[in-house]
Amino acid sequence: MGKEKRKVEWAFDFDDVGNRVGQFFNDVIGSDIELETAELDVPLDGATSASVNVNFSVGRANVVALAHDSDNAFEAEITYVGEYVFDVKGTDKKEISLRQKGSFPRGFGRIFGNAEDLVWNIALSQNIPYSLKLNGGVGETDIDLTNLTVTKLRMETGVGKVTLTMPIQDEPIEASINGGVGKTDVIVPAGVAGKLDIEGGVGAVDVVVAPHAAIRVKANAGLGGINLPKEFKQTKGTGNFIGMSGVWETPNFEDSDQQIVIHYDGGVGSFRLKTFEVV
Repeated sequence: MGKEKRKVEWAFDFDDVGNRVGQFFNDVIGSDIELETAELDVPLDGATSASVNVNFSVGRANVVALAHDSDNAFEAEITYVGEYVFDVKGTDKKEISLRQKGSFPRGFGRIFGNAEDLVWNIALSQNIPYSLKLNGGVGETDIDLTNLTVTKLRMETGVGKVTLTMPIQDEPIEASINGGVGKTDVIVPAGVAGKLDIEGGVGAVDVVVAPHAAIRVKANAGLGGINLPKEFKQTKGTGNFIGMSGVWETPNFEDSDQQIVIHYDGGVGSFRLKTFEVV
């Protein structure tokens, strides 16, 4: 019997995940519930660094930098249901954590179907370095670390689209992203150096870098493909029937003082690296 090659095509609508799950909760639970809003802050008070651990809930989430002259190490404005836990420890090194407490109250389904009403806005100081641990919830997440100093970043993306902009700083960053369900966009501006480990979940991963950046990519595609600009040269590995694995480098990688090393371990979805468009 001869062998037959088959091409399997499938599609998954990540944007529809929240709507479908929300409708399920709405049908099962039904009743209206009340939204609440809280404003939280942690003064700098002479702190020299901080670790921040945030477990996002359901809805939209944003992380940005505070104004340069702010006296706070941490600010948050959250719209939520049920209860949250906010904990602060330490003096020189602040330890800050924020999370949704326990399970959601009865009636959460109706509000989940309109998750745009639930927003967590987090802002951090430009004047101290941070170690960040961010756990995504269900919904769109935008994390802009451009003007911050981040020594270490650990992120679980959750369910929904994630956009992460890396910080421009003197010291290299150590970052890891564990994919959930949804598309992940990582933006790497000029001046960024360090290590970026990405473990793919279910969804595409796009990394956008500055032109002429010195980059090494170590990748195992999983159930997807690896798409790199043509100037990358493969130094190890070959393609295979479900994708590709290997090591690729830009021609200027070995000679550069600002190197970016990306380690990608694929899940279900492609990995694509591209450069900013020059206007």
